[in-house]
Amino acid sequence: MGKIDLTINKAGLEHNIQKAKENNIIIPTIAQMQNPDLIPEKIKAKLSNTGLWDVDPVNLFRISWHNEAKEKGGLFQAVPNYVEIPSKLSGVPCRIIAMSGKWFPTGCHKVGASFGCLAPRLVTGQFDATYHHAV
Repeated sequence: MGKIDLTINKAGLEHNIQKAKENNIIIPTIAQMQNPDLIPEKIKAKLSNTGLWDVDPVNLFRISWHNEAKEKGGLFQAVPNYVEIPSKLSGVPCRIIAMSGKWFPTGCHKVGASFGCLAPRLVTGQFDATYHHAV
């Protein structure tokens, strides 16, 4: 398996920076998505007034398993969202834990995989927001 190509396209990167400024978009770091405690208070204040499913760039910071189970104004919790399936239902004598993607910005954990593929191309300029379109 090959490595991610991190070749910088300076023109594309400059276009992305300009588009981000025009649209008030701040891209979270991978570390912030893994550990929401690293998210600046200014961003958390915006999140406290933003609905989970609102089309708002600040919701990029909610691409995390640690979102509070709240439709509006939720921040983060230490334990990820999960459901435990009882033995009486599963028929097996062990704990079964299932992670829940419901509390991601789209209501689906796949938003993380999608953004994870797009982010390296955005920050290298290989994806140029003035030319390319993501679906």
